[in-house]
Amino acid sequence: MGRPNKAIEALAASVAERKQRERREREARGRLANLKRGTAPQGQPEALVNEFAARHGDYARDSRAGKSSIMRNRGGTAIDRWQANGLLSETQLASIAHMQRLWQIVDAGPRLVANLERTVFGCPGDGNFAEIEARDDINRISSGFPAPYWNVFENVVRFDEPAGAAGSRLSNFSRSAAEAARLIVCLIADTIYLRERLSY
Repeated sequence: MGRPNKAIEALAASVAERKQRERREREARGRLANLKRGTAPQGQPEALVNEFAARHGDYARDSRAGKSSIMRNRGGTAIDRWQANGLLSETQLASIAHMQRLWQIVDAGPRLVANLERTVFGCPGDGNFAEIEARDDINRISSGFPAPYWNVFENVVRFDEPAGAAGSRLSNFSRSAAEAARLIVCLIADTIYLRERLSY
């Protein structure tokens, strides 16, 4: 009876020893590969933006993503570039911020295939009242503009579409398309500021 237990114990010990040896070899190969690649040690986090992009862009660490940290290109959207170049006035920026706030309220709702608790007309007490009011405000504001102009405004401000792509529906040339998008955004932002009586 004593012999089979000793044989099993010897086999288990040799298997455990082999696993430890393989683990040490894997770790050594990994350290060697990291040294060859020149990666940072485990104590430092990996850079989120490579050196070339960091030299040519305006990046800032953004912690709004929750636990994970992201790098945000502050000059990436058309609105950010226009603001940095002084092409948007304070009133236009206030209107853009107002619309982005409304779209944020609408987008913050739960994603459901069908919400049977909410009515089509949005009576008080049905669904999220803030979301219903935001949708109503967006529909009221957008109804005062031609659909092609509103689509350009929404695509640039809400969805961060490049100005040249958004304005290409209204212009034939790329330079004039970007300028057309900027003029439409400025026109609609000024009109929203006046109609909604916003303050900045």
